[in-house]
Amino acid sequence: MKYKIIVVDVFNTLLNGKCELTEENRNALIAIQRDLGIRVVLTSGRATAALKPLAEELSLSEYSGYLIPYHGGQIVNCRSGKTIASHRMASSLVDQLEARALAEGVTLLSFCKDSIYATAPADPLAIQEAEICCQPLVPKRPTSADVIKCSFVGTTEKIAEMEVVMRRDYGDRLNIFRSSETLLECLPVEVQKIQAISDLLDKLDFSRDELISVGDSYCDVEMIQLAGLGVAMANAREAVKACADYITTSNEESGVAHLIEKHILNEYEEVPFSVEDVNSIVPGTLMDSLGIRCTKIASGYVEATMPVDIRTRQPMGILHGGASLALAETLAGFGSVALCKPGEIQVGLQVSGNHVSSALEGDILRGEATIMHQGRSTHVWSINIYSTKSGKLICTCRVLNTILKQR
Repeated sequence: MKYKIIVVDVFNTLLNGKCELTEENRNALIAIQRDLGIRVVLTSGRATAALKPLAEELSLSEYSGYLIPYHGGQIVNCRSGKTIASHRMASSLVDQLEARALAEGVTLLSFCKDSIYATAPADPLAIQEAEICCQPLVPKRPTSADVIKCSFVGTTEKIAEMEVVMRRDYGDRLNIFRSSETLLECLPVEVQKIQAISDLLDKLDFSRDELISVGDSYCDVEMIQLAGLGVAMANAREAVKACADYITTSNEESGVAHLIEKHILNEYEEVPFSVEDVNSIVPGTLMDSLGIRCTKIASGYVEATMPVDIRTRQPMGILHGGASLALAETLAGFGSVALCKPGEIQVGLQVSGNHVSSALEGDILRGEATIMHQGRSTHVWSINIYSTKSGKLICTCRVLNTILKQR
């Protein structure tokens, strides 16, 4: 699969207006984990406790998913239950923010691991936020408490006013932004969703091209732009939509499931012949001699496997580079045949490859070919070949095919 990880914002993206996970969204996210091995990451400005029930419903612990709460303030491994990255607010800054809240007549919420400390715990907006975050609201913050983030809650007008003032006074020390009309977030300056996602990609050895990011708000823009496929919800602000590669349906219409159906489960159009049809012409050819078998074919995309055995290895038991190039040319050839119009044939013109890593006898290679350019007379294919044992990239190739009129 082209995509290996999907990061999904929770509120107003994955959940509908009633904060419900629809059956369509749940089934789609479980299916891509179970059937395709795609990692699912839930991200939100809310606390870890608010995301854990969703993580359980989506079986993230079973399929090695992750949580990124507090706008990137933490990264949680759902399988182990451990927090693998975390940031803290300086106590002196929290003291200053509490004093500012009292002076401005708004409420400051200080989010800790198990509780939320509020300067005005009877504030209805503070109570509402605590209920959403599934954490108790308490009136007094111990000086020893580790604060992960702070949020001002107040009227729309007051929060808009405070955003300007806080950015002026603390913009060099804090990451300050509104996540809703009544909620002004204050985090350590280094805390951002995009940074947490980038750190997780590095940890998992995934590239940004293998990432799908889905969101609806201004604080999701950077992660949408980071991804190989950046997706905005139909209910997102127009400025957010303008930054996306694709706009899915709204959170009331199970937009996450719609995205998965279109870009993951049915990423490519079907072709008029099957994998079985392709493999039926292999006997007696070089492909047969090397053990190459097609496993998936669609318009612009082909997958095939090849064993590392006596037919494809060097004398010392290591994969022969020429076998990798043969697999690449075969994948591109199958793919171009599928794209040819009646009366056309494809002929290989050029192949180039970079051997990135080695594979040993007993391994099985999996090749993925994706069309890069489909012109009237030429096709350019990108082919990546992986070890099925280690998952490592073994070889990356480019193949140029010319398209001729059949005589």
